[in-house]
Amino acid sequence: MKIKIFTLIMIILMVFTASAHIFALDSGDSAPSFVLIDMERNYVFSKKTYGKSWLLIDFYATWCVNCNKELPQVEELYNEFSDKEFDVFLMATDKEGIDVVAPFFSERPSPVRVLIDKYQKASKAFGVESLPTMFLINPDGKIVFKTVGFHEEDIEKLRNILEDNLNE
Repeated sequence: MKIKIFTLIMIILMVFTASAHIFALDSGDSAPSFVLIDMERNYVFSKKTYGKSWLLIDFYATWCVNCNKELPQVEELYNEFSDKEFDVFLMATDKEGIDVVAPFFSERPSPVRVLIDKYQKASKAFGVESLPTMFLINPDGKIVFKTVGFHEEDIEKLRNILEDNLNE
């Protein structure tokens, strides 16, 4: 009897673990919808953003060491391309929400728009499993590039994609 219960529990755990990976998005997939608030507590609707410009969505947390290493380079990309139909959403996934994120960015202002994903609804919709994770979305709402973790070469890949598509 104990073996049957143990086997059943293991099967259930495997199904749930496998299902988490089924929903992970990658290049070629349509970007999912979300509604979040920004630092000024304005609602941001992805449906109003997709289809207008290139969008880099960076899932981030204030406590994440690699996120904070990556952020200056993401801001550099924003400054380089923001006048060419390119935008960045920094999706702050801190569980404490705006109570932690607002003081962090008041001490360290950023030119990119910070959205609060306190309940990880957008993170789950995108299938984010670790931080940082970035998605580059084209004006058609399709994911054209995804990177997990911080790798300087990925910033260069993003720059090349943006140069190829925004400097036409």
